[in-house]
Amino acid sequence: MLYSGDKPNPHLRRFVEAHIKVRPFHLQEDKYDVPEFDRPINTNKHSPIYGMHPYHLGKKPFDAIQAYISHYTSEGDLVLDPFCGSGSTALAALMLSRKSVAIDASPAATFITRFCISDRDPEDLRQRFEKLCLDVKPETDDLYGTRCHLCGGPAVIHHVIYSNVYQCPVCLKPVTLFEASLRKPSCCPTCFSRKGLIQPITPFLRASGYEPVAVSLSCKRQCGPKRLTRAITGSAAEIEAFERIDLPRIREIESSAMKHRYPDRFMMDVKEPAVPWGDEWRPSRNFRQISDLFTPRNLKAVAALMSAAGSDNDMRAIITSGMLAMSRKAQHLNGGGGYIPGNWALPPMSKQRNVIETLRKVFSRTYKAKQLLHPMLRSTDVCVSTQSATSLSEIPSSSVDYIFTDPPYGSAVQYAELNFLWEAWLGFSTAWHDCEVVVNNTRGKGPDDWAEMMRSAMGECRRVLKPGRWLSLCYHDTSVAMWGQIQRLMADAGFEIGECRVPLYIDTGSATYNQRVTQKAVKRDLVINFRKSPKPRFAMKPVWSESDFRERVRSCIHEYLRANPGAPKDRIYDHLISALMRDAHIQAINFERVLREVARKNKNAENSWFLKDPSS
Repeated sequence: MLYSGDKPNPHLRRFVEAHIKVRPFHLQEDKYDVPEFDRPINTNKHSPIYGMHPYHLGKKPFDAIQAYISHYTSEGDLVLDPFCGSGSTALAALMLSRKSVAIDASPAATFITRFCISDRDPEDLRQRFEKLCLDVKPETDDLYGTRCHLCGGPAVIHHVIYSNVYQCPVCLKPVTLFEASLRKPSCCPTCFSRKGLIQPITPFLRASGYEPVAVSLSCKRQCGPKRLTRAITGSAAEIEAFERIDLPRIREIESSAMKHRYPDRFMMDVKEPAVPWGDEWRPSRNFRQISDLFTPRNLKAVAALMSAAGSDNDMRAIITSGMLAMSRKAQHLNGGGGYIPGNWALPPMSKQRNVIETLRKVFSRTYKAKQLLHPMLRSTDVCVSTQSATSLSEIPSSSVDYIFTDPPYGSAVQYAELNFLWEAWLGFSTAWHDCEVVVNNTRGKGPDDWAEMMRSAMGECRRVLKPGRWLSLCYHDTSVAMWGQIQRLMADAGFEIGECRVPLYIDTGSATYNQRVTQKAVKRDLVINFRKSPKPRFAMKPVWSESDFRERVRSCIHEYLRANPGAPKDRIYDHLISALMRDAHIQAINFERVLREVARKNKNAENSWFLKDPSS
């Protein structure tokens, strides 16, 4: 594997030229004639390999990408992903004995890719991890050590619950969400008034603080229950012990000096306190520095781990894979907690988890993944380069056999803002933010900027792709207008869209919280196949008037529901986009409104749609 950290890989040209020598390409002698991949894929995210790193929502399972690579390429072919993310395309290619080039502008993405696709001996990895834990044991034992309030003996803290503090709208006293949530409905424990509801979603309530409220621990002498709790609520003995043992220790840790370096950077390097640091900023997400994302105890523990890991990139990758679970994003829920990836929403109640216990769980998953992966990797021919996809000058023209990519979804995922945590801890340059392909209002990047950079990237993809070969674009967007942008920029880049009339998608069978509780129009990622024709034919799609386009959309929905009565909204949307991509220049239109003009919802099935006039 060739990897270059946060810089373009200096060996990229040599890597591709070596492939060309083995597989020279001559257009006159080329007999490649592979038809379009034409079947949707249903898979899942349950493999330990998929869970090696919590890179953002939407990464694709490698087995789905394998189906495309197997169809379009042969062993020894070169596969490119210009927006590699956490490396799923490269991993799929290496498992199939292909060579791969993985490119991303974000150094966090290429760092994670390096770890996820590396052929590491699982036992060697385990030994190094155990040494890492041993090196920090004196510090972590001290940070998470406490006393049992039953026998006075040594105990270990498993987690500390922190809660937002609100002002009761009735009695005006401060109350934590933790104590309010013990009542049904959640209300102030002082006045017990229904008018004093304490819920984070209440519009006029604003958190006025963030405080520790409970501790979960185990006595090392094993007295009493296996798990003990001390909190601001409960028995008088538990409340007294929390105030006597836990609160003074928390204050002591907060006031003690840091022993190890940590990235005390301002989010996105915006230091002005009144200025939003990014599109991910909200009043409820008004943390300003990396250190604000951790409690002082966990900040010290993570800093100790990163210091002990030193230059071992495998250990540093394992620590970063557990970093969100060890941060304030770890939510406290009565039925168990987790964290919601893909945004910087901080929960109103969080769990300050024991860092070593958490990291051991993370490593257990990683270890299982590497055990599975070790015999499955059939190639190590991969070059990972940190650079913008808008300029692939080190890759010679007509040298790549296939491209599968999952590009940035406009404004849906703010990669620079979400990766900032990892890149700050890893000490990587964040200069790449200027060339990020994104829609970001805070940085003045609009849809036209995104489209222009995507057009440049796809133009480069066409240049490096061999004539007659395919590019599969995996994309997800609720905006019909953004699909129009994709259609136009791919045509401008010189690609011809495939002719498959069936919606091609990758369905992982899982949904986000919002998709489960609301009727979303998009639940899967559509895959559109484009071909680099040896002789480009610029057959322009017809440009229709606004009324004609609207009628085409109505007709498309009507035809689909005639053939598929009771179809859910997301299936109708998939069919519509797939049809429009091949039929006409896509224009901005309100899909929800047109759907309601044509169809009605079944009263007995919330997401089941039927034609208003089934006889037509």
